Amino acid sequence: MKVLNLRKSSEKSTLAVLISLAALLLLVLKSTSKTHPFYELLLLAFSVISFVVVFLMLSSKKKLTICRHGIFYSSAFGKVHIEPNKTKLIKQYSKHGFNCVIIIGHNYFIFAPFYYLTSKQKQRLKRYDYNVLHWLQVTRKRSKFQGF
Repeated sequence: MKVLNLRKSSEKSTLAVLISLAALLLLVLKSTSKTHPFYELLLLAFSVISFVVVFLMLSSKKKLTICRHGIFYSSAFGKVHIEPNKTKLIKQYSKHGFNCVIIIGHNYFIFAPFYYLTSKQKQRLKRYDYNVLHWLQVTRKRSKFQGF
């Protein structure tokens, strides 16, 4: 059975850096007066970094697997299973060392920060234009086990 177990990278270090930066900004905010010209800018930066940290922690997945039975992931809100025929696209994005995988389907959107596809997994999906359903259909046809 073909299974894509997506891997996680640098979650703890990224969150640690962002939390440290937010703490540093909070320290600077406490030491500056409200009349200082950069006070509002520092407050805005602290708010944005805090929002990003909360967003990344809430959208983080514990495990993300794609197989012929669909997409399985577990997060802080429980375990989820999505049928393979509802999946349209899976794409990996990587900027400045931050990896994320985005899965788009009928009536859902999955944002999985810190996950990445290995080069072998990318090659598999690239063959089918990142269409997971097409990849799953082809692997199902090749499989000895025809149950879906």
